[in-house]
Formats: sequence, C-alpha cells, structure tokens
Amino acid sequence: MKIEVLQEQLLGGLSVVSRAVASRAQLPVLSHILIEAKNDGLTLSATDLEIGIKIRVSAKVIEEGVVAVPAKMFGEFLGSLNPGKVEIKLEKDSIILTAPGYRGKFQTISADEFPQIVEVDSKTEICSINPKELLSAVERVVFASAKDTLRPVLTGVLWEFLNKGVRLVSTDGFRLAVEDLVTETKEGQSNLLVPSRAVMEVVRLAKDSLIKIGHLPATNQIYFVVEETLIVSQLLSGNFPDYQKILPKEFTTEVMVNKDELLQAIKATHIFARDNSNMVRWQVEDSKLVLLSSSPERGECRVEIPVTLEGDDLEIIFNAKYVLDYLSIVSGETLWVGMGTKLSPGMFRDKSRENGQYVVMPINA
Repeated sequence: MKIEVLQEQLLGGLSVVSRAVASRAQLPVLSHILIEAKNDGLTLSATDLEIGIKIRVSAKVIEEGVVAVPAKMFGEFLGSLNPGKVEIKLEKDSIILTAPGYRGKFQTISADEFPQIVEVDSKTEICSINPKELLSAVERVVFASAKDTLRPVLTGVLWEFLNKGVRLVSTDGFRLAVEDLVTETKEGQSNLLVPSRAVMEVVRLAKDSLIKIGHLPATNQIYFVVEETLIVSQLLSGNFPDYQKILPKEFTTEVMVNKDELLQAIKATHIFARDNSNMVRWQVEDSKLVLLSSSPERGECRVEIPVTLEGDDLEIIFNAKYVLDYLSIVSGETLWVGMGTKLSPGMFRDKSRENGQYVVMPINA
C-alpha cells in the first residue's frame, strides 16, 4: 500500500468515521480504523458492531492495500501535522505516515479481522429525504426517547413508512413525540425501529444533498447515504408501543398561549418543582393559566399568564421538565395545548407548523 493524500482531507474523513470507533472495545480490532486503498480511491471505515461508518476520501493511490490502524493514536498524530500532502505506506506489519519533518510508525491489525460493513445498492433503497426536513423532524422527536436501556425498544425512533411519507415516533413511556415527513417511499416497506444514536449521527453528518435511506432485512440493518458517507446501523428488536392508543382524540379544554411567556413561567416554577418530582400544577380558568409549584422544605411559586381558552376550566399536573424539553425546540410564537381530564394526556402543538404532535402524561397527585 502506498498513498498520497492531503492531511486536511484525511483528517476530515477520520473525524467522521471515528464516531463509530468503540470506546470500550470488546475486540482489539474495534478500536481501529480500516484503510482501503484501491484503484477507485481511498475508503475509511469504523464500527463498534452497532453502528458502522464508511467514507470515501480523495487521494492518489499509488499501490493498493487494506489494513487496520489504531484510530486514536493515528488520528492524534495526523492532527498534529500541518495541512498539506502526507504519504502513507505499508511496510510489513506497520503503517508509515510521513510529512515534511515528521514520521510516524504504527502497528497494524490484519484487515481480515475487521468486521465487514455491508455494501449497498439502489435495490435496497427505501426513500430519499431532504436533510433540512429530516434534521427538523429528528430534533422534535429524538429528545422524547428513553435514555436508559431497561426497555431497549424505547431508546429508538420508530420509522413508520406510509404511502406518501415517513412518520417518526419516539416515547419513553411518559411522553410521546410524532413528526411526519413527505417523501416517496418503497411500497410495502415494513416499519423500522432505529437506535436514537444512529439517527443523531445521520443528522450530524447531513449536508445539502438528499439523504438516501435503505433497509437490509438479511442483516436486520438500516443504512443512510450522506454524499460520500455511508452509515449502517443495527435495528432494535421488540414491539414498539401502539402509539395510536396514546394519542388523545378529543379535548374538553383547549388553550392558546404565547410560547415565550409559557417558557418563562415554566422555568420559574421548575425552580421550586425540582425537589418535588418536577410537578407543576396547571389551573386553567377564564382567560388565564395559573402555574403552581412548591418545594416541601424551601418554598413555593405562583405564576399567572394570559391565555385564550376554549372549553372547560381544568386543573392538571405536568412534569415541568417534559414541558421544558418541548418548549426549547419550538420555533413558533404561539402554542396550542389540548387537555381532557386531570388524568388524560395533554397534547402540545406549535401553531406555526401544520405537522408535529407532542403528548405528555399527567401526574396523578
């Protein structure tokens, strides 16, 4: 193997694939990056067996070869060099990286030990999605997925493929977020449960080009193509909750409220609610919303803000943190909130968007 490549190009590729390098590798090879030099160019790959990332890098391939190099050391040394041309060549079991005045020698592992990242083609493609639209949708759902692994199915985002689009759904059992994307999809495609981490990696790498999405049933994987980058992820197994049963269909109390005023009020009441399971009591009556919270040992808070009310007066308790999480990603000025009884889930919608639903279960106290 012998390659000539720009330091900045190679470093950029390494920074992308390094996201898939195992931090606590069960196998030594999982702490390595695979370098493949072929006639058609240079490819870098990394995987932790859950997510695999592969990227093509512009380079001059003088001699072909494939080898695995230690990711952390190789990347740190490359990052210490100045921009410009570097040379990489394989000598026996070592990679030699040279630049003007610098020479680094790294022990390698045989490429045969490196887990294979599947090749993909257009036959397995499901759809293509605008990156800005995907980023917006993911931002509005992924925060509602579970962070612990007690119930693995709740740590992912459900991709439900409809006739003319894709619906993204996430829940941690206490709240639910739903977003729809308009796109042409493959007919008969089954729903996929994708780890939240994989979804976040995709939007982090998103550029201006359409993101291609495909399904590999034989290996139970989903893949995303972002320009010259391929992200492959194992799918989660298990039954995702029937979210349609959670979505409230009727509301006896509907409120229109200024988002910034509600955000400020929830922030204030949350200060006192933190010591009391984040409980904030909502009292809706006439043309106002009264928010009440208390700390058993430190004090209490009351905030009143104006609202437009349709329907009945209501008293209900929500987890302030769950409401704050949603308000932090809302872009519109006005929020619609639909509620039923004090034990029925409340629904939140950004009035500036036709799409998007966020549901929070109330606290019975």
